[in-house]
Order: sequence, then C-alpha cells, then structure tokens
Amino acid sequence: MKKPGINISLILLIFTLTITGLSAQNTEPADIYLEFSTWKYNDMSRSLVVKISAANDDGEFFLAGTLVKFFVVDRENELAIGEAFSGEDGLAVLNIPDATVTFPKDEDGYIYFIARFEGNNAFLETEEELLIRDVVISLSFEENEGEKLVYFEGIIIGPEENWPLADDDLFFYIPRMFSDMKIAEGWFEEDGTGYIEFPTTIIGDSLGKVLLISRLEDHYDYGNVEVSSEINWAIPKKLLTAEGPARELWTPIAPLWMIITLIIMLSGVWGHYIYAIVQLIKIRRSKK
Repeated sequence: MKKPGINISLILLIFTLTITGLSAQNTEPADIYLEFSTWKYNDMSRSLVVKISAANDDGEFFLAGTLVKFFVVDRENELAIGEAFSGEDGLAVLNIPDATVTFPKDEDGYIYFIARFEGNNAFLETEEELLIRDVVISLSFEENEGEKLVYFEGIIIGPEENWPLADDDLFFYIPRMFSDMKIAEGWFEEDGTGYIEFPTTIIGDSLGKVLLISRLEDHYDYGNVEVSSEINWAIPKKLLTAEGPARELWTPIAPLWMIITLIIMLSGVWGHYIYAIVQLIKIRRSKK
C-alpha cells in the first residue's frame, strides 16, 4: 500500500498566503496632501477648492474619487457645509451660492474653513484649514477727455462694520484663445479705491465688446476674488477687416513669420525624402 506523500504545491500555496497576509498587516496607510483655496465671484457665490495628492517611489500623483468634507467654524463649533469628490485632476470643488450659507466671522472679519479627508485603508486622515476675509470688489467705467478709465473699489466685510481694502494689487485680464491675457495692473489706495486706463489696442468682437476680468490672486488674506464685466471699448474686428487682414495668432490668417518657418521645416523634411530616394536609385544602378 502506497503511503500518502506531501503535496509540495499545497505547501507553497500556504506559504505564499501567509507571507501576503503578514505583509498586508504590516502595511501602514500613507500620507495624503491637501492644498486648500477659495474663489469668490461677481454674484457673491464662492467655490472651495481642494487639490488632493499623494506620493510614492515614482513621485507625486493626484487622487481621483476621494471624498472631501467641508466645514465652517463658528466659535468652537464645526458646521458642515458640504462635500465633494475629487476628479482626475485631483480637484474637489464645492460651489456655494451666497444665498444658501451665512458664514460666521470673527471680530477681525475672518471666516474659518476646514477641508477634511477622513481616511481609509490606504491613506491617513488629513485636514487643512483656511482663514479668509470676505471681500467685495466693484467696477465702474468712465470716459474722460478721450481717456477710458476703469474705476474699482474694494471693501472688507466685517461682522458689524466694513473696512476699505487698501495697499493691494488688482490685476486685469481679457480672455484669449488659450488663456487670459493680462492688460493692466491696478493698486488699491488707502480708501480702497483705484483706477486704470483701458488700453487702446485691445481687439474685441464685431461690436467692439470685450469681457474685462479683474482678480485678486492667491492672496494670503482674501484668497482669489474675481469680478468681470463686458464693455464696448475694444476695437471692432470689422475695422481691421476694412484696413486689411490682420496676421495674429488668434486670427484666421497666420503671421508671416509662422508661414515662413513652416515652409522651411517642410522643405527640409521633403528634401531628406528626395535625397534618400535618389541615393537608393544610385545604389541600384551601381549594382547593375
């Protein structure tokens, strides 16, 4: 009678499962990183934006599908205001219409936000805080002796009174095909007001309209604040057509330097093809 032998495959399977189980138990959740910012717009709505990332041996990467919860602090109490999942770019965005939430402020006018990831098996719990003062920016337009002036005013909204937004930059842009183009930079005076001269070379639509965007950017006290307004102070496109076709990056007719560069590059490519064909013909003839 044959004695039962030891099944080598079964032993290897048990050993592999044991090692895998021990490795899983020893694996600790990794750190996760949050970058917290805020945007405020014309209609007094606000967006809370969190960029979520982690790191491994290959470097930093964004996390998609991660739930972030947002809170505002009233004295010592945390009030939940919403939650959002991150997208492929790692951004979790919570849009808050002004009418839905009244943000509590401290005596200096600061709003205390918290963004929190509650953790899972792969990543540790993490939170980021953001202290922001509530700001309102308004624009007005005036033509004076041929000059086109854009006036602006900034106000810090306090719990009981308001203060002028003073000694800070305000940047002005107009939309272009790939990004917004900066056209001017203003400065808030001590009383919270200022002005810029609108450039005379800006090209708008056929009626001369253009969207003017003003921004406070990445400010340590106010975050990002954006106000925009459409005005008809730009040069209408039809005037350029009457004078002759314009050669710009955003027009249907490309600049002359770009056309010349493309012709030289294509000539070089086709020249190499022709040279290679001629050499192949010479080699074939030399064999005969």
